[in-house]
Amino acid sequence: MRGLARRFFDGWGRRAAWATLAVFLALQLSPATLFDAPRLALFDAYQRLLPRLHETHPVVIVEIDNKSLARLGQWPWPRQLEAQLIAKILAGKPAALGIDLLWPEADSLSPEQWLHHESELPAALADSLQHVPGHDAMLRDTLRKGPVAIGLAGDPPGGQKKADDGGRPPVLLHVLDDRTDPARIVPSYATSLRSIPDLDSAAAGHGVLSVSPDADGTFRRLPLVSRVSGNYVPALSLEVLRLANSAPAIELYFAKGGMLGAKAGDLVIPTQRDGTIWVNFTPSDPTRYVSAVDVLTGHLPRGVSFDRLLVLMGVTGLGQTDQRMTPQGQMPGVEIQAQLLENIYDGHLAHRPGWAWWAEPGLTLAFAMLLIVAVPLLRGFWQFAAIGAVAAALAGIGVFCWRYGDFTLVDVATPLIAQSFVTVALLGGGFAEADAQRRRLRQELEARRLAAARTEGELEAARRIQTGILPSPASVAGDPRFDLDALMVPARQIGGDLFDFFKMDADHLFFTVGDVSGKGMPAALFMALGKSLCKSCALRGETDIGAIVNRANREISRDNPETLFITMFAGILNLATGELVFCNAGHDAPILLRGGAAPQALESEGGPPLCILEDFTYPAERFQLLPGDMLCVITDGVTEAMTAQGEVMGRAKTEQVLAGLPQDAGAAAALQAIEAAVATFVAGAEPSDDLTILAVRWLGP
Repeated sequence: MRGLARRFFDGWGRRAAWATLAVFLALQLSPATLFDAPRLALFDAYQRLLPRLHETHPVVIVEIDNKSLARLGQWPWPRQLEAQLIAKILAGKPAALGIDLLWPEADSLSPEQWLHHESELPAALADSLQHVPGHDAMLRDTLRKGPVAIGLAGDPPGGQKKADDGGRPPVLLHVLDDRTDPARIVPSYATSLRSIPDLDSAAAGHGVLSVSPDADGTFRRLPLVSRVSGNYVPALSLEVLRLANSAPAIELYFAKGGMLGAKAGDLVIPTQRDGTIWVNFTPSDPTRYVSAVDVLTGHLPRGVSFDRLLVLMGVTGLGQTDQRMTPQGQMPGVEIQAQLLENIYDGHLAHRPGWAWWAEPGLTLAFAMLLIVAVPLLRGFWQFAAIGAVAAALAGIGVFCWRYGDFTLVDVATPLIAQSFVTVALLGGGFAEADAQRRRLRQELEARRLAAARTEGELEAARRIQTGILPSPASVAGDPRFDLDALMVPARQIGGDLFDFFKMDADHLFFTVGDVSGKGMPAALFMALGKSLCKSCALRGETDIGAIVNRANREISRDNPETLFITMFAGILNLATGELVFCNAGHDAPILLRGGAAPQALESEGGPPLCILEDFTYPAERFQLLPGDMLCVITDGVTEAMTAQGEVMGRAKTEQVLAGLPQDAGAAAALQAIEAAVATFVAGAEPSDDLTILAVRWLGP
């Protein structure tokens, strides 16, 4: 569980992403309209990119267009001309005719209106006009001849307002559950604007024309029912369907606080819970339209018929109607009604199911969790690939539901926006955490650099101290009987090798070379201890080299908590006779250079390194030097010098270097030759061990 929690909540980025997701889900589940704009823009994109196919042509629009206005005169026409147009349409036997027009006032061009307004007409003309049928009467008689539905406007902004009592009451049958108040669901208008009573009562049906756009001014949804002056009135399109199905009434279904749908005869129309229908728009199609002048003159385009079709009549001429914005662009209101009828007829209504209200937050949560878990585990390109895959998956779900889910409107824009914010929080928090870590690491690095500099200074001081305790050849210079030189090059700043030399008296020269096990500070400290104790033992007046080494072994072993040991070669050279008395405590045999002979090892019985056996008795051994002989004592930093490839220099190469020296070469020349040979051999590789050389040449008594 702890590992799972760490995977979900570890890191600043994940915690910031979870907080962002929580806020976003709260906003998405709230009734706020914060995400309405991107949601509606997405739904519009569905219709523009994957529009509904115009499969059937159940609706014909008879348009009073610019062509008709040019031929028959400006609008409004005399109503006897409108009556002729309606009569021509009804003669084509349509299933129903819906008229997207209002006649709220009497026709001012009708003969009886002339008599009313003109008081000085000739008597004969006035008498003739009294016998001419009125235009409104002609239109009334025409409306009575077929299944015609006319419009009414709810609550108009200004103009004439009439109560619904002046016209035929709407034909509706309500099927309600006890807990639903339809008045809270459907649009409501206190008053209405209707046609004059003579015409209003003549129509077989009445439908509401008033439709409100969405907040951005675009018409996407149409209500099927509105409440006007306390009565429930169908939309014009629903009333046309009632007449076409010869239904005596329209049944409305409500349940659980929302509207489920409407029924006209055998036709059942599902709705959204607010009683609206999402219109599934196609681009404006000219084949829907027939010009009014062609209907009046009988010159219908080939293949155009009204027989058993739904016909809508409206004004589309330039300047005669307002164009309404839809997802497919501007189109007349009468075409919006026509497209709604096509949707219902073909069964291709766009719809937003109830499960979308919980599925969309579910998509937000699921894909955000996927990003929160997966993205921090990826690096570079794969992070952006995962983010892109999530966006593509969400877009694919939306398109799939629209294209293959019977035009289901699923909002994936809001989850996409959520993923964007979650991603920004995730990456931003990760970057902030990484920046904090970089700052912390930088501080640690600075602290380490300071510590390293402090240590470097301390090591440099230790190197100077160590170098200072080693004797200088100048301290024994001036005696013509010998030549001596020595050097120590530590593998690190300080080393564990040692050398020492001093004159015990006028005729005896003490010298020693040692190598402490290990490197670095412990070896350096033990080297200082060993050198000091060894010199202390040699300066006590003792001239027996064996006694000196044995005493040094005991003293050094006493203070050795780290169990280190020292290989050592120590000798006393009698400057008067050339006799060398020495002890070898586990050290490499010195190299003897004698004129006319190859370099050779100074073999001895010897013993183990110091501090191995505290009670071991080291024997004193003797060797007679001839005038001009030189003894080179080296540590394994010479013989075990190593290249980068692991090749070791070895003793043989060292002896070859010394064999190449001139016979009169001094101690300094021997040191320089060996040091140069080692440097050439390793070719810049890291030193494997401390390098120490001591050369002493006896020149004679």
